[in-house]
Amino acid sequence: MPIAYSALNHTTMKKLIPYILLILAFTGNETLTAQQNSLFNTYSLDPLQLNIAYAGASCTEANVHYRSQWIGMKETPKLIQLNAHTALGKSNALALRVNSQQQGLLNTMQATLGYAYRFRISETAKVHLGIGVGWTQAALNAQKAVVIDANDVTLNGSSRQTANGFDSEFGAMVVGEKLKAGVAVQHVYNSNPVFSGSSTYKTLPQFNTQVSYTFNKHRNVEIEPWLLDRYTLGGTHVVEGMLNFNFVKTITVGAGYRSSYGVMALLGAKVANIKLAYSFDYGTGKNATNLGSSHQVMLGFSMCRAAKPRKPAEEKEPVVVTPTVAPAPEPVKEEAVALKEEPKTEELKQEEPKPQPQPQPEKEDILAKMNKVAEEVVFGLNESRLDESGLKKLDEIAALMKRDPDLVINIVGHTCNLGTMEHNRILSVRRATYVRDQLLRRSVNPKNIDRSKGVGADDALFDNDSEQQRKNRTVRFESAK
Repeated sequence: MPIAYSALNHTTMKKLIPYILLILAFTGNETLTAQQNSLFNTYSLDPLQLNIAYAGASCTEANVHYRSQWIGMKETPKLIQLNAHTALGKSNALALRVNSQQQGLLNTMQATLGYAYRFRISETAKVHLGIGVGWTQAALNAQKAVVIDANDVTLNGSSRQTANGFDSEFGAMVVGEKLKAGVAVQHVYNSNPVFSGSSTYKTLPQFNTQVSYTFNKHRNVEIEPWLLDRYTLGGTHVVEGMLNFNFVKTITVGAGYRSSYGVMALLGAKVANIKLAYSFDYGTGKNATNLGSSHQVMLGFSMCRAAKPRKPAEEKEPVVVTPTVAPAPEPVKEEAVALKEEPKTEELKQEEPKPQPQPQPEKEDILAKMNKVAEEVVFGLNESRLDESGLKKLDEIAALMKRDPDLVINIVGHTCNLGTMEHNRILSVRRATYVRDQLLRRSVNPKNIDRSKGVGADDALFDNDSEQQRKNRTVRFESAK
């Protein structure tokens, strides 16, 4: 080596040690290997970090993450990531992921455009299939290197080099009201950038397998465990678990453990459409005790589609429907005819049409009365169960239904426009299902109920910008025929 230890004093060598370690890490086997993928701890708040197929699972949203790794060491990784996605109709979605990483002499920038196709497998769950194509630019800042080996062509050029490459990924995911499970392959095919001196920036395929389940959903305290497996083909294998507690859908507190590394912690808050989070991890494993802690912050914004207001139900559909069947002859007239013409009385009685049981106007009238009572069936915010007063109204509705054994209805659940579009749709289904179960408990014939469905906040019964907003947390009844 052209630089001998005898030519350096102890203080100078101590300053060079971090650079020597980084250069050895970057130049081993003539392959530059920066950190494979950023180890963010906030994937429970932004699953798009793990799987491009998550696109479209919630409202249009964008999240920015910043991570400073192994604080206290020089030239350690610093990462910035932007994740954004939006749904396009009921089946399609687009996503954008931008990564910027600085680690020692190597800077990388990557932009990935993703597409997801979604289809429903139940009332509360969808399957997402996603694919992403990306562009990567790697920059080697050789001019900043402290050269130990003068024969190293890559570092001894004292110039900044850039190289571009192609990247791709795909994923599949089941997104339900409580369950999220999926598998993704990042860097499934990529063209690694090549620098002069026969050195390349190599990225290996990585498999991310993840599953989570929310207990006590829509309660004041939700418990949400996450299990994640990151396997890099020909590289590292990391398994980690995170346990989150969500308080009144506003505060998130979590803790976890990452294998061969250490412990993790998470603190998040959601205020209106803004999400904030902070996390850190601390190396306690045998191979990470000298790495110290890593810190991360997150800032997110979501934008839900506003519900389309419509006129109240009583204005759209009159409560009283005018009968279309001609009324039967008045009894007074019949008596008058009988008094004047005795011989024809029997003939008139025989020609009198038999009364039809429950004509259509009466069915519509019962349906209107049921919806009139349903105006006072109001659920609490984020609730899918009724209080005592609401249950008494269901008693009245059940009694009305029993008047007409041929009446067949659909139960339609509604919500106000607070919360995400996907959450409100699921909540409206749960409300309609709950009312159906309660009517069956009140001896309503199951044949009289065709189906229960939810429309979320899209089909508002009352103006969501007024004091009547709470009245949208209800159900309505419609004829199934």
